[in-house]
Amino acid sequence: MIWGMVNASVFRWSPRVGRPFKLFRVWLVRLFGADIDWTCSLHPKCKIEYPWHLSMGRYSSLGERTWVYAMASIQIGDKCCIGNDVYLLTGSHDVARKDFMLVTRPIVVNSCSWIATGAYLLPGVTIGEGCVVSAKALVCKDVAPWTVVGGNPSKFIKKREFKSN
Repeated sequence: MIWGMVNASVFRWSPRVGRPFKLFRVWLVRLFGADIDWTCSLHPKCKIEYPWHLSMGRYSSLGERTWVYAMASIQIGDKCCIGNDVYLLTGSHDVARKDFMLVTRPIVVNSCSWIATGAYLLPGVTIGEGCVVSAKALVCKDVAPWTVVGGNPSKFIKKREFKSN
């Protein structure tokens, strides 16, 4: 409950720009148990629930209005861009049971990946290294490294290949 109040007030009200404020937000999340690098960038309007289940590598970022619902572990690698309005959801319900039991599964976003605006990552998903998840994609299954996926549900679009200059 204390983290919820901090996330909705002091964290959210901190100015968006300026290194001291960026470090302040990282410090706050670390204070509540997150394992994130000091080089990370957290937009003040991102919502992080259960920060003690969040880990982020070097130079990764969470965009504006991103919802990190970390009922289970969420691991974000180095140099990952989690865009605006992205939902990382580790909790759901078992619709095959009468009691609609809560089910939680971790999410892994490997290094050098970009999760574009409005994408949803569902419980248990692993995003391979170097992936691009297109805007508004709904990711229900693991994504192979160095691929681009998109759609609802997301599907393979192409392999990421780099052009030489």
